[in-house]
Amino acid sequence: MIQISVKTLGTLARGLRVIEAIAAHQPIGLTDLSRLLGEDKSALQRTLATLHDAGWIRPLPDSPPRWQVSVKPLVVAGYALTSSPLPARARPLLGSLRDATGETAHLALVDDSTIAVVDVAEGKQIVRTTLQVGQVHPPETSAAGRAICAQLTPDARGAFAPEPDALLPDSEYAEIRRRGWSLCEGAVQPGSTSIAAAIPDADGTPVAAVVVSGPDTRLTPDRYARIGALVRDAATELGGLRLR
Repeated sequence: MIQISVKTLGTLARGLRVIEAIAAHQPIGLTDLSRLLGEDKSALQRTLATLHDAGWIRPLPDSPPRWQVSVKPLVVAGYALTSSPLPARARPLLGSLRDATGETAHLALVDDSTIAVVDVAEGKQIVRTTLQVGQVHPPETSAAGRAICAQLTPDARGAFAPEPDALLPDSEYAEIRRRGWSLCEGAVQPGSTSIAAAIPDADGTPVAAVVVSGPDTRLTPDRYARIGALVRDAATELGGLRLR
């Protein structure tokens, strides 16, 4: 982590916390937001007015108003993803994975201790696994999390996972490294199976994962090795970028 030795802006930090809280609990009013964040109402009201004036949040026509985020965060996220090298390179590969497997393929990026979906090539079958951009994968139980954790040392793995006791035994992470892909059978979404491979940056640090997911009635054990090889090859092709 880069350390910047300057004094931070508390008001800006408060504003960002407010946006995150509204997004997670919208629509939400001043009283509930104040209780949720433990913030003084008058200070929080000024923050809400500032965010509204800047176009980041908007009120519903209630009295008193309840707040929800505007489309501005989506616009900013869109700019960030289309200009970021890894998602741009991954997009055609996700489509190829979807076409080769018939299942949903997606890219998940690592940001500190969060693994978030940033792009999805949705399967074309009527019954399929669906994901939303911004959806968070648990590091301990998801296929993406297991693939990423397998590339970390045991100490780094424990620090990365919010629930270290839920991590796999070291021997299972060694097996994931050996074959190049991980597996999740219904641990995150019942009835859905996922296969993932970690994407390393130029320093070998896992920064993302590419994942194929489908209903367990279709993504069956006899398909694991073939799909795992496809996912592993896609991750290898995407690896090695200088991202940090």
